[in-house]
Amino acid sequence: MSNGRYIFRNCVPDGSVTLANVAPGDVLNREWTFRANLPPEIQEQLDAGEFDPRNILTGKDGELYDGDGNFLAEVNTWNMQIDFTNVDYNPAGQAITWAVPDTYSVTITFTETIVRDAQLLMKIMPRLRSRNRGEVLNFTGVLRSA
Repeated sequence: MSNGRYIFRNCVPDGSVTLANVAPGDVLNREWTFRANLPPEIQEQLDAGEFDPRNILTGKDGELYDGDGNFLAEVNTWNMQIDFTNVDYNPAGQAITWAVPDTYSVTITFTETIVRDAQLLMKIMPRLRSRNRGEVLNFTGVLRSA
């Protein structure tokens, strides 16, 4: 059995981020969506061997780092999605229209349990004030086999 390890580099924030959604007694979480500006790297492919209930994945871990490799957040819930865009092509003399792969984008959504609030926010917030490109982040997602 082996773990699966996925690396997403050059991630930038995308979409809406709820900075605070506070209720008494709740553990504070924040959902983030990032776009990865480089293709995902698969460092380890998941291989749990033959189907056996003892080999089913029991947990998931993710870690967010800044461009210098400094740890920013531990992530227990995450999702990676690739969105494909095709261009239509109609060959001469054919009634069918073909789909020709054109572009794709990689989106990572995760829920951060807020422990050190300022560290991650301070990587993102200066971008809002100066309108520059801002911090580029790297996300590592690991699937651990039992």
